[in-house]
Amino acid sequence: MIGYETVRLRETVSRRGIALVSVLYFLVVCALTIAAVLFAQRTVTRNARSSERGAELLATADEALYGALATWSGGERARQGVGSTAILTASPRAEIRTSTLITRLTASLYSLVAESALSGGGPARRVSMLVRVPVASWRTPSGLVSAVDVSVGPGVHFSDDSSCGEPPAADIFLAPSTSLNLDPGIPPALQPSVLRDSSALDSTVYLRIGDVWWNELAARADIHLAGNVSITPSVRVSGGRCVDADANWGDVVANSICALRAPVVHVAGDLTIEGGAGQGVLLVDGHLAITGPFTYSGQIVARHGVETRADNIAISGVVYAWRASADSTASRVTTNEVMLTHATTIRRSVCDAHYGVASWQQPQRIRERAWTELF
Repeated sequence: MIGYETVRLRETVSRRGIALVSVLYFLVVCALTIAAVLFAQRTVTRNARSSERGAELLATADEALYGALATWSGGERARQGVGSTAILTASPRAEIRTSTLITRLTASLYSLVAESALSGGGPARRVSMLVRVPVASWRTPSGLVSAVDVSVGPGVHFSDDSSCGEPPAADIFLAPSTSLNLDPGIPPALQPSVLRDSSALDSTVYLRIGDVWWNELAARADIHLAGNVSITPSVRVSGGRCVDADANWGDVVANSICALRAPVVHVAGDLTIEGGAGQGVLLVDGHLAITGPFTYSGQIVARHGVETRADNIAISGVVYAWRASADSTASRVTTNEVMLTHATTIRRSVCDAHYGVASWQQPQRIRERAWTELF
């Protein structure tokens, strides 16, 4: 009897042990299942959050890239050296750091790269774009290009800026049928060099500037002046900012507040400049007379003659004198002729000539393979 009870007790203990192991196994399986579910849910949440953050960073980088394109500063980019990089920084949100790199690859090609990243580190997104700025299809043949007669006084000096990489050129580019009158007082060593070519009679040389026709450029000029006006252009600053005014033609001084202002000025008739300074493009429908000390950088195109009557006149870039319909009631100088007198300096500069048109030229996107860096 005692042996039977012992066997029964052992069987009961054994069954209880098996039940306990089963319960423990079930609990372990349930715990692992719950942990797996929680891990999967956490992974999905983290991935969703990462995707959401990545999309936000990508959108921010896109915004910065197209923002740089929308606020393109033609004058500033024209001054940027080939191979150099300008960095624009922006912080649309405190937790996101954004920067845009503008690299000038060639004279007309730029690379734009915008990068957005979390301020505390982590994922980042980068987008890029290639743009091309339209440039003039012609070269600056000389400091003075004329389809009409030219007279040069003893104080007039011509020079050539070779720092832009352009080959040397003649001081004056004339049409074959025009006359050049040099003052006898000019020593032979200081007489300007002259190149005559029939292309100086081509109207596109004078009426197409930066691959834009005269009428179109004049219509969208930054400054419109009436004819028969006198002006002394000078820098206008208010509250530490360069003011847009008809008499403010920018400043040739590199570190000036108005250094990036290079307006297109259109004059619907004769213009007298009594002195001052400026830069950009000057389009004169009539006769241009400079009667005071004047410094200018860019392009000047006059359709009824150019005349200088004062000392300390310096023009860097190119001056164009196109023939217009002659007025039989006016003297020759007020119609077509170019008369340079006193201490006048004309320096041929391709860089300054192109900078004059750069302020209104907008870049165009180049088609390329689309790709985005994820890191």
